[in-house]
Amino acid sequence: MLDRNAKSLDLIDPGIHLFVGFRGLGLKEELEGIIREFRPGGIVLFKRNVENRSQVKKLVADAREFSLEETGRPLLVAIDQEGGPVQRLSPHFTDLPSAKELAAEGPEAIKKWARKAAFDLVEIGIQINFAPVLDIVPEGNHFLHPRSLGSSPQMVAELGRAWIEALQENGVSATAKHFPGLGRAALDPHHFSPVIQDKDPAGFFDDLLPFRAAMDAGVHCVMSSHAVYPAIDPARPATLSRKINHQILREDLGFGGVLLSDDLDMEAIGANYSPEQVLGLALACSTDFMLLCQKIDNIRPFFRAIAELIESNEQMRKAHAQSRARIARLFQFHFPY
Repeated sequence: MLDRNAKSLDLIDPGIHLFVGFRGLGLKEELEGIIREFRPGGIVLFKRNVENRSQVKKLVADAREFSLEETGRPLLVAIDQEGGPVQRLSPHFTDLPSAKELAAEGPEAIKKWARKAAFDLVEIGIQINFAPVLDIVPEGNHFLHPRSLGSSPQMVAELGRAWIEALQENGVSATAKHFPGLGRAALDPHHFSPVIQDKDPAGFFDDLLPFRAAMDAGVHCVMSSHAVYPAIDPARPATLSRKINHQILREDLGFGGVLLSDDLDMEAIGANYSPEQVLGLALACSTDFMLLCQKIDNIRPFFRAIAELIESNEQMRKAHAQSRARIARLFQFHFPY
């Protein structure tokens, strides 16, 4: 199997950058065709894909086996299993408290429940949990409030680190999100294009404290925010900003792991940029996986756009090769044989 992985990663492989959602409870309903045609690097599970324990375990096993046959490389499987209002496996697996509830109990509770989540995910065959949320959220009515670990940068950093370490010590890659911090956004990027106005960038750098702690903990994955931070980059949302993702995350913070976009089907991106624009900017700012979770019809134009970019542009080929190396290290952690 290792030889097949290495051979696959030596080739131009545009689909590896796609992390996709799909409809159905089994491989044959839709996922088989997606894997065959677009060769994604990973899939994302939602409640629509989960009927019971045995069904979801079979779905994941069938998908992995079919992907290996078709692509010669493993298939990563991810899920949002934060707890509280965002947990895709409830009620069939452990019901997890919300981040807000866990924060009130402290780091030991975080570790306990993160281990429980990891045990469930490993049983199913899921490698990546899109958690924890490291956004510093002010007290009051905020769309991220139940998902947040608090309003104190120091507390969020401490609790987030405990969460990351508990997941990864038990075989599941954690994802620090939403970089560089979505807590001061007034609008939800699922539906709007949030702009975080800050004349003084000091607040922005306060928001980075939990992400610095995540780097220290060796977090495997980071997910970008779709908000715009005019004090840092007035032209692009963070997902598409080279200054934020490459300069700050990669160079200043030293993150060498896998960077995922948030869902590109969200209105903050999908309503404002074409697939060609998104992919050119995302690859240029060192994004590894592009999430397409809700609109199945978007997979084809994104696949075509990324294939054409890599084939026609030398800079994109270089970015693709560098990204494949980061992805290969994540594969090696989960599929070391």
